[in-house]
Amino acid sequence: MYLENILGSFTKINALNVLVNNPTSRFVEKDLAIASGASASEINRQMHALVGSGMVFLEIIGRTKVYSLNGGHFLVKSLQALFGDLNRVFNDAAKEIARFAVSFSGNLDCVILVGSVAVKKVREDLVDNPSDIDLVFVLKDGRDKASFLDSLLAFIEKDIVSKYGFTCYPVVISRKEYLAGLNEKNSFMLAVQNLGVELHGRKPKRFG
Repeated sequence: MYLENILGSFTKINALNVLVNNPTSRFVEKDLAIASGASASEINRQMHALVGSGMVFLEIIGRTKVYSLNGGHFLVKSLQALFGDLNRVFNDAAKEIARFAVSFSGNLDCVILVGSVAVKKVREDLVDNPSDIDLVFVLKDGRDKASFLDSLLAFIEKDIVSKYGFTCYPVVISRKEYLAGLNEKNSFMLAVQNLGVELHGRKPKRFG
């Protein structure tokens, strides 16, 4: 199969990942090696197949090899989907969960994204050690916390896990509990307040 020759090594896959996510950039061989986590000699050896396929352009300037992506190649669009930035993918999934929550409950005050997705440090390992999505849902009051959480978990299992392959561990609290956590200087609540990204509404203010 022709794809085996093109994608048949970690070095080629990692180099393509770098090029696809930087489609307008040109990489000196040494810089491409660093970005790909490979040695310059391995990049030099492995890139022949990618250049030969037409997916990658090679420009030789003196003794320097410079690589860039051929954006017009028929495989590039497919690879853009395959090698898409995982931070963006996880963020899209988080927004999808937030939209469901907004449509489901009129008691929702805000949705806050925390953890690795919020700081754009999603782990690359989707098989053995994937990141998950950490979301905090703040309700105006606590009257329907249990039913809201049950519906949220059902949506995540049905629509998120099956679509993306990773999950979300939601924290559902009332506005009163949120503010109490801040006043008590709870480390988790302080991290949510200081580092969390608002996907819906505004974080409750500690004073007022």
